[in-house]
Amino acid sequence: MFLSGLSFFCSEAKKTNVIVYDLSRILNDPKVTVEGSFSEKDPLFSHWKKNPGRHSSLPISEKWKNTQITFNTDKNLFINHSLDAIYFPPNSSYLFKIEPGTYSFQSMTGILSDSFSEAEGILILEVDGKEKISETLGAKNRENWKQWKTDFDVKETIRFVWKSSKSHLYLAEPLLYGKKASPGPNVILIVLDSARKDFFGSYGYPYPITPNMDLLAKESVFFENPFSNGNWTKPSMMSFFHSEYSSNLGLGNSWFTTKPYQRKVYYGKKRDNLVNSFREKGYYTKSIMNNVFFLDYTTVGIDLGFHNSYQVGMDILDTPELTNHALSFLEEYSDRPFFLHFNLNTPHASYSPPPEDMAAVKKIIPSEVFYKYESPVQRYIGEMHYTDREVGRLISKLKELKIYDNTMIILTGDHGELFSPHHDYSYHFIMRTRFGHGETHYDEEINVPYFIKLPKSTDESVRTRKIPHQSSLLSLVPTVLGLAGISHSSDQYKGVDYSVCILGKKKCPEEKMIYTEGRMSESVRTEEYKYVRRYPGFTTVRRTIDGEPHTMAEELYDLKKDPEERNNLSLEPNSSLLAKARQDFAEGNFLKRNRIHIYLPPCPALDCVDSGSFQIQGSVYDWQASEQTQIQSSSAKTIQFRTKTGSSSQEFQVHTVNPEMDGNFFLFRNGVPALFRVGKWGLESKGIGYGNWKDLLVSERKPNGWENSDLPWIYNDGYFSGTTESQAQKEMGQEVKKILETWGYIHE
Repeated sequence: MFLSGLSFFCSEAKKTNVIVYDLSRILNDPKVTVEGSFSEKDPLFSHWKKNPGRHSSLPISEKWKNTQITFNTDKNLFINHSLDAIYFPPNSSYLFKIEPGTYSFQSMTGILSDSFSEAEGILILEVDGKEKISETLGAKNRENWKQWKTDFDVKETIRFVWKSSKSHLYLAEPLLYGKKASPGPNVILIVLDSARKDFFGSYGYPYPITPNMDLLAKESVFFENPFSNGNWTKPSMMSFFHSEYSSNLGLGNSWFTTKPYQRKVYYGKKRDNLVNSFREKGYYTKSIMNNVFFLDYTTVGIDLGFHNSYQVGMDILDTPELTNHALSFLEEYSDRPFFLHFNLNTPHASYSPPPEDMAAVKKIIPSEVFYKYESPVQRYIGEMHYTDREVGRLISKLKELKIYDNTMIILTGDHGELFSPHHDYSYHFIMRTRFGHGETHYDEEINVPYFIKLPKSTDESVRTRKIPHQSSLLSLVPTVLGLAGISHSSDQYKGVDYSVCILGKKKCPEEKMIYTEGRMSESVRTEEYKYVRRYPGFTTVRRTIDGEPHTMAEELYDLKKDPEERNNLSLEPNSSLLAKARQDFAEGNFLKRNRIHIYLPPCPALDCVDSGSFQIQGSVYDWQASEQTQIQSSSAKTIQFRTKTGSSSQEFQVHTVNPEMDGNFFLFRNGVPALFRVGKWGLESKGIGYGNWKDLLVSERKPNGWENSDLPWIYNDGYFSGTTESQAQKEMGQEVKKILETWGYIHE
């Protein structure tokens, strides 16, 4: 279980306090013995701010042993303190066999019970069978975190014992530190919500409203033209924490809620992400944020695997609280390797900067310039100045603690903001004004700041390297891990690892196509053009809230001739650039989607008209069909088709947005309702061809008998969900099919 140390560009890594045992992550180890009564179901229905551990590889029957548990520690600022914990039901214990040595143990403790009067118990730590420390917990510890620390020498075992009649204990972030070689530098990822690149002096803004961040940029590897892979927070941040598109993670891009089937897809496989990569190397991982997307219990977020998440839910008042907590964190963890995610919501609407920052920017920017900006933009500029001031406080604390030189700092934004009047034909769906984000894919909404300050131990020419071509945040994970000396395979992530060229002084690879997700929309950007596509059923846009609607399924801009993206070339159907953009997009194959396959048998009369309509619960993403097949979508979930079928069979596909399997299907041949087969076994529809088939639709492969069927056939291949069949499952499928035939459900 010992973690190997990694030196960071130096021949000898100094020894420091490194996490040697991350106890909540090793609960499935055979050297761990557990006693107590555990339930497969939620043990505490009344406390909804929790979820079973998603990264500890526990079987379903034991999942509640590791829990992400959240206490609301301040109901005025809506501070939710979420910790990765080991769960103790009443009268239970955990025994760990570990390597002999000297350790520092730290944890947070908190209890839950049905009432304050029942909140009581004794927590005991035994070392090699002898009691080392015990503590009585009571009502004041109910939904309230308390720190627990001790040092000890151990020969073989440590055991935690919880004695209580009715209270439940959470031993949060239980960590054993030991003096080991440092795995690398401290790492801080600063994410500024809604930060546009073009308001930074380092990116060309002519007035110094962001002096602290501009100075940091001068000391950094500088990405000159970076883009986010989502035009609003959720798809953007999920993609750059995983180096994978949000939709391919199962989390989608359309709305805030993360539905149960999306969680199933996301948690269904081990997810490599930036947090877990650092955690596995002995780093303490912390998130300080106003961001519900990283808390699972919110129903909009998921658990990324942080040891500790400190979330402030109040707008405007959140910024000083977040920064103050970050400064306290730095003081406490300055002697231990850490990965800190520091996420300020300040530039985000409602654009409400403190008066002193508005006064400051009015002095910095000449009046004849400042008052040409519309009022929301003026306030946004004030917010950027305020944000810079808070980031400056963080940098000053790092220097005061003398850890600035050995800290890697990444600064970026999750997306930009839409300000330009000539782009005022978005949906106005969320903000109900053009001042916002998530509706369009123009550069001002996805062009973000991105630079990385390396530790001083690296060569200065390396530390200030510039990346001139377009890049994307999809490359953040492999690049940061590479710069931190943490190995990873090249096929583990979708993004480019720029560390290879930054450290090796080689020519950097180029991201020729950058894909970005939006709400039921997507775009591809090259150095030459920007192509935007909206999903079927979401193509209507309007100029104002009450304006006349018009459809805009595609947009295309020649970025060489039209960098402000004013002239939509998709209105010119014979454009050679449009043909190229469509082809590039199709060949990019950016997203995985479930695909509904439709088979139409040959026509006995050699001249049949096949038609039908599908109501698809997973929403329509796209379709693939021959030129003779006419397909249209009248809404997000509806498809109508019409085609002529002769002596040869026909097939086409409908790709779905989400992995929901439900669907209603109506097929007709020459106007007469047609029976059809469904799924891997070819179950026949009844009546007039209507069926709500749910999971019966799924077949991981083309069903046997597909090409020779005398009836139409429909199945969903589950490609998005990543389902596959073993040889045994295939053989079992054949056996089940034969049984169904004998029951009369299948007629060949």
